[in-house]
This record gives sequence, structure tokens and C-alpha cells, in this order.
Amino acid sequence: MKKFSKELAEICGIHTGDGYLRLRKTKGELDISGNIEERDYYDFHVIPLVNRYFDLNIKGRYFSRGTYGFVLYNKQVALFLNKLGFPFGKKSKVVGVPEFILKSNDKELYCGFLRGLFDTDGHLGFKNRRTGGSYCEFKKTYNYYPVVQITTISERLSKGVYFMLRELGLKCFIAGYQSKNPFESYRYVIVLSGKDRLLKWMDLIGMKNPVKFSRFQIWKKFGFCPTNLNLFQREKILTGELDIYSVGVHGVRDNTAGFGPANRGSNPRGLVKKRL
Repeated sequence: MKKFSKELAEICGIHTGDGYLRLRKTKGELDISGNIEERDYYDFHVIPLVNRYFDLNIKGRYFSRGTYGFVLYNKQVALFLNKLGFPFGKKSKVVGVPEFILKSNDKELYCGFLRGLFDTDGHLGFKNRRTGGSYCEFKKTYNYYPVVQITTISERLSKGVYFMLRELGLKCFIAGYQSKNPFESYRYVIVLSGKDRLLKWMDLIGMKNPVKFSRFQIWKKFGFCPTNLNLFQREKILTGELDIYSVGVHGVRDNTAGFGPANRGSNPRGLVKKRL
């Protein structure tokens, strides 16, 4: 049996966020992929991590569905993950934190799982204080206030994540959100906000996905992070090749710069704080 380690906990978090498990008559299938902008995260972290743990030699690839990642045809690996509690087929509404992590009382395992989940399915955003209160001009103008979010349609997963964050001393809450679209499921949003909590997150859990980590790097360097930027643009800012003050500090796309689609906002409308 494979060792229950921090590496396995992180793989479980990654699979929870971006993975899909299938079992056919003669073979099992593990499919994990994300946005094509995350290729470096997969090539230099996820795939080497999976290869080391399971002693494999998988390679990354692009998918016709517009994602990048890998598919592993290995029945033993598929059955192993299934025994950890991951279902075959659709998992979004029923997935949870594996028992070997949740009941371990091991903060290393908590951190591994949370990093894998956040890197694949979490969001780091920054807000300003444009409305309400007598804030200084900087706070009204620039997106300086950090918000970490993990969104799921699994109540079980939301409670597990909440429990681990609290055990790590990271104060958070769960908000509920129901879209006006009747075909969309109720969403649970775990929210952790503020400078001190973000810095503690980075100290305990960290980030391996450059798409997310580059936002943190810009915020740490400049004290704010504009929205609507892609990874390439954020890297240009960090190397000094792009002026951060020319990219629309109000979180509005600067059409003259040829920027791509906006990132998801950090504060969806309709969130209702839930009691646990």
C-alpha cells in the first residue's frame, strides 16, 4: 500500500479540483486537466508529483475540450484512489476530503490537500474600497484587499475544508450562493480574507500554480494587484516589462493594451453567510 504522505494528500486535492476517475472492464482511467494557461503548473509540478508518487512516466497533453493535463490508463491507480473515497464518474456533488486526511489530526496532510485543491479550484482576488466608509484614496482606487475563495457544489467538501482551515488557525466562513439559473447547483464558497490571513496561508499552505502565485507576487511587490490580467501580463509586470499603472487599476480592462478576458471576480453577488 502506498504511504499516506503530504504528497498523496496534495494529489488528492488536485484530483478533487480538476480530476475525473473512470473504471472500464479492463482498465481504469485518471483524467486531470485545467486551463491551458496552467500548462507550466502541470508540466513542472502536477505531472512530476504524480510520476514520483506512483512511479510513472506520464506526459502532458492538450485536450480538444480546451484544457491541458494528462490521462493515465492504469487500473491499479484508479482503484487506489477509489479506495481513498473518490467515486468513479461524476463527483462534484458528493466529493469530500478523504478520511485518511480529515481524521489524521496531521496538519501536514491538511496543508497538502488544501494546496492541491486551491491550486486547481481556488481563486485569489483583490478588492478595493470604492464604496462605503471613509477610506484613503489608495484603498478606493487600487485592488489591495486579498480574498481567498474555494467554491464547490459539495456540502461535504465545504465542511471538510472549513474544518481543516480552522484547525490550522485560519479564520474563514462558508457563504452560500444560488444562481438565478434553475439548472445550476447551489454553491458553497469558503472565504478567507485580509492581509494577515493571506500571509499565514502562504506560510502554511502556499501556492504552486503560477497563475495564482503571480497574483500574490504582484500584490506583495506593489501592495495591490489589478484584475483582468492573464499570466503573461502579470509576468511582464513582475519583470518590469509592463507598467502596472498602465493596465487599468480600477479592474477595468484597458482595451488599448489588447488584454484578454477578465478573471473571475472575487466577490460573487448573492453570497449568503452560512451557519455551521
